[in-house]
Amino acid sequence: MNVGLHAIGLGKYAKTWLGDQKTALIAVFIPIIWQYVGYHMLLMYAGIKSISPELREAAKVEGATEGQIARYIIIPMIKPIIKVCVIFAVTGSLKAFDLIYVLTNGGPAKASEVPSTLMVSMIFNRNRYGFGSAIAILIIALCFLFAAVIKKAFRTEED
Repeated sequence: MNVGLHAIGLGKYAKTWLGDQKTALIAVFIPIIWQYVGYHMLLMYAGIKSISPELREAAKVEGATEGQIARYIIIPMIKPIIKVCVIFAVTGSLKAFDLIYVLTNGGPAKASEVPSTLMVSMIFNRNRYGFGSAIAILIIALCFLFAAVIKKAFRTEED
């Protein structure tokens, strides 16, 4: 990032992204988002491609604008896929571990510590197995809770 900023003449904005407490968590989440955005785009693309082109054509014949087609036809038809993507994103964010552990190990000064890195730290570094196991159970419970809340938020009349 810093090399790119220097290359375009914005070297004054270069900093130690992973070493600063204010930017460490954001700097860790950017590659995590980048890692999974393609997966969610592929799911959305498959959902949109599964919509019959005749529906869009019929709406255009009836005088619907592109915004109306998106709002009243496309989005309601891909709502189940959007629900799945939101559930995957939220539960995946609770389980984020690998990149955070490799990039910062929860530092600097625990600024990028998330429940999964705290769990590993408790179990393997501090030998507090009960506390680490409790964190693991909490992560699982939160995943189920958020999935249920998201499922309820996306509920339709047919459900």
